[in-house]
Amino acid sequence: MEENNRRWTRWTLKKRAAFLDALAGSCNIRAAALAAGVTPQCAYRLRRRDPGFAEEWHEALLAGYEMLETELLGHLLLGSPDESFERPDGVRVNVKDVMTLLRMHRDSLQGKWRGGPPLRRADPEETNKAILKKLEAIDRARALEQDDD
Repeated sequence: MEENNRRWTRWTLKKRAAFLDALAGSCNIRAAALAAGVTPQCAYRLRRRDPGFAEEWHEALLAGYEMLETELLGHLLLGSPDESFERPDGVRVNVKDVMTLLRMHRDSLQGKWRGGPPLRRADPEETNKAILKKLEAIDRARALEQDDD
């Protein structure tokens, strides 16, 4: 399917729960989308449109990173010399990669990562105010153009 031909996806409670559960278990958007039977793009669109889903997404990722950190800690406390370990879902992960990922996650929570601070959504009042300000600027510019004529 071409990118321009979007399929309409109905997000049922079951799909939403499947996506969020898989996201919390894997921290992997593609895998979570597959588990829910949607595309990653569809999930990102819903996150942009629905602040509640965006918050649930964030919470699922926090839970997933916490679980990953716990699994890594368990591996290290066992004193295993292996440079990788197997997660409960059967995926084998490299210890150094996990540590790098967890460091990036920690930095993102502190606003240090290149991704910057979390997205803040404007409420309708702020949006309307910004639109009206822009329209006023356009009106002033048109009035100046008419004065020049």
